[in-house]
Amino acid sequence: MPGDASESYSSVFFVRYDECGSDGVARASAYVRFLQELAFRHSAARGIPPAWYDAHRLFWLVRRLRLTVEAPARHGDALACTTRLLGARRVMARRLGDARHESTGVPVATAMVDWVLTREGAALTRIPDEITTTFPGMMQAIAPLPLDEPDPPEGAAATPLWVRTSDADAMAHANHAAYVDLLDDAVHRAGGGAAIAVHPRTYDLRYHAAAGLGAALRDRAWNDGGAWHYRLETPDGLLVLHGRLAVPE
Repeated sequence: MPGDASESYSSVFFVRYDECGSDGVARASAYVRFLQELAFRHSAARGIPPAWYDAHRLFWLVRRLRLTVEAPARHGDALACTTRLLGARRVMARRLGDARHESTGVPVATAMVDWVLTREGAALTRIPDEITTTFPGMMQAIAPLPLDEPDPPEGAAATPLWVRTSDADAMAHANHAAYVDLLDDAVHRAGGGAAIAVHPRTYDLRYHAAAGLGAALRDRAWNDGGAWHYRLETPDGLLVLHGRLAVPE
């Protein structure tokens, strides 16, 4: 059952078969999608449903994601998921989410997500009073979280790709969860298949630009001895996203 619709909101999700990889374990992107859905449910429960945003031509885009996958979940597992507002800064709001096995309370994943508000899915716009008064937690100030952007080494091969119809969201942009799958794909191609099955493991992603449906892109992944790094860009070099995947030594 959904939890109290105040500064936090909870619901139970069941891991679907298509959300699991070849090892039978839920992919990292599944938790990102659960928490995204939970954020929309939380807003709707407080009287600001998706239709309100559509009417005002306002759209939330993810700017920053830090996800730790702490333990495996498998097909059919019931996960109790919670999202909580941590604060805001002009155009940005931060949520903290977690997923736990409903039967045992064992943590499966935690995520910090920074969302930025846009008009028409493009220009950044200040969060209106109607939203901040609905969510008093936004009065807590937050600061942006930096993420180092190392240059890929020579020999880090780039792979061409395109934003698929199944990647696109309601704004015809690649959904932010799709980028987690792209990072995993690139790390696997670069020889890091074992890393994307480790528990715990932490993903840090910084989103720079939206990639539209059908957009041509290229990506690469490399290991610097301490973590896997990822870069996604347009064919002419415009940075779309950079990130890293870290596992315990």
